Amino acid sequence: MEPTESEIVHTAVDALLLVVAKSAEDLNAFHDAVTKARGATAPFPRAAVVVTERIIDDLKRVEQDLRSALVDLGISP
Repeated sequence: MEPTESEIVHTAVDALLLVVAKSAEDLNAFHDAVTKARGATAPFPRAAVVVTERIIDDLKRVEQDLRSALVDLGISP
């Protein structure tokens, strides 16, 4: 028997929730590591600026996509 549209949506939302939860943990761990390293080491290399800008752009895009998902799910952001 084929899954219903509702089952497909719930499965997709459940998968998204798992990824968001794991990403939140990873982002918090990254934040803690960089905060700790920032005070304990020499300045970060200039090359980190390029990576930092790319990460910021990617996170902005993800935030926009998550807001869109909330709207699609009928949940006010």
